Amino acid sequence: MTLHKPATAIGVAVAILASAAFLKFAGQSGLIDGDAGTRAVMAASGLVLAAIGNGVPKQLKRARSSLAAERRVQAALRRVGWAVTLAGVVIGALWVTAPESWARPLSLTVLGAAFLVAVQAILACKASVPDASDAPAGR
Repeated sequence: MTLHKPATAIGVAVAILASAAFLKFAGQSGLIDGDAGTRAVMAASGLVLAAIGNGVPKQLKRARSSLAAERRVQAALRRVGWAVTLAGVVIGALWVTAPESWARPLSLTVLGAAFLVAVQAILACKASVPDASDAPAGR
C-alpha cells in the first residue's frame, strides 16, 4: 500500500481539528471535565510529534558529495528523529499523567530540549571537517 503524503497529511489534520472541535464541544456541554479536552488534544499532539520524529530519518533526499558526507547526514537525521520521537512520547505521557500546572512547563522544556538536540546535530553535521574519505576518488 502506498501512502500519498499530501492526502495523508490532510487527513491527519482534519482528524485532529475534528477531534479538537468535538472535545471543545464536549467540554462546554459538560460531557467531559473541563481540562480533559485540553489534555486529550495535547496528548494527541505529542503522539503526532512522535510520528513526525519517526519519519525524520527517512527524509534523506539528494545524494551527497561523498559516502562520509552521506553517513554524517544520516547520523544527524537519526539523532534528530530519536530526539523528536522521544519528546513526543514524553509530552503525550506528561499530558496524560501529570497535573496541568506541571505538564505545561515540562512539555515545553522537553520540546525545547529536542529542538536543541536538532540544532546541535545540524551544526555538528555542517561543521564536520572533511577527511581523506571525503575526497573524490582519484585525487
